Amino acid sequence: MSLPRFFIDLPSNAFRMNAPFELPPKAAHHAGRALRLAAGERVELFNGSGTAWQGAIGFSADRTWVDIDAATEGACEPPVFMTLVQSFVSPEKTDWIVEKAVETGVSAVRFVPAERSVTRLSGERLAKRLARLTDIARAAAEQCGRNLVPEITASPSLAAGLAAVAADVRLILAPGAKGGVPAEIRPGLRSAAFAVGPEGGFSAAEIEAAEAAGWRPTLLGARVLRTETAGLAAACWLETLAGDYPRRE
Repeated sequence: MSLPRFFIDLPSNAFRMNAPFELPPKAAHHAGRALRLAAGERVELFNGSGTAWQGAIGFSADRTWVDIDAATEGACEPPVFMTLVQSFVSPEKTDWIVEKAVETGVSAVRFVPAERSVTRLSGERLAKRLARLTDIARAAAEQCGRNLVPEITASPSLAAGLAAVAADVRLILAPGAKGGVPAEIRPGLRSAAFAVGPEGGFSAAEIEAAEAAGWRPTLLGARVLRTETAGLAAACWLETLAGDYPRRE
C-alpha cells in the first residue's frame, strides 16, 4: 500500500535523517483535515529532486511534523527520458496534458506556439500559466509516486523549442507520415522527444522545417488523435517498447 505523499518545496538539506521535520501550513492542513491522518501513521515527503523521505507523522495543538527515519531514491522513473514538445492549446486541455504527462512518465514538457495555435501566451500571462502548470505537475507527481517533478517550460517559437531539445530520437507527430518503429528505438535507448501540434495540426511548412532540423515525421497509428491525446499515446508506446509497460521486475 502506498504512503500518503506530500510535496515540500525546500532544498534536500532541509530533510535530516532521524530528526523531526515540521510540515508547512498547507501540507499540515491537508494531512490533518483532508486526509485525517492519525499520529504515528507513516507518510512520505519529496521535493522533486529524486529523493523521498519517510517517517511517522505527529500532531500537537499548533504543529504537525514527520519523524524522518528512511529515504529512497528515484522511484517510478521510466527507463527513457522523454520530452514532450506540446503546441499551445486551451487552458483546460493544457492542464490535462501536464497532469497526464506526469502520470505516464514524461520527464519534461516544453510548450511552443504553432501556426494554427488558437491560444497564444507571452510575458506575465505566460509566467503565471507556467507557475500554475508547475503546481499541477507537482500534484500529479505527489499522486502517482514519482520523486522527480518534470520541468515545465516554454519557448517563443516552434523553431526555438525544437532546437532546445536534445534527444537520441526526435519525432514530430504528423498525420500522413510513415508509421512503424524507427530503427533508433531499441534496447538501451536513453532519451526521446515527441512534438505535438495544436488542434489543427502542424502546417506542411512547419513539418518540413522540423525535418530539416533533424526531427522525423512519424505516424503512431491509423486513427487521428486529438492534440491532448497524441503525446501521451506516444509516451505509452515508447515505454511499452522500452519495457516499462508492464514493468519488468
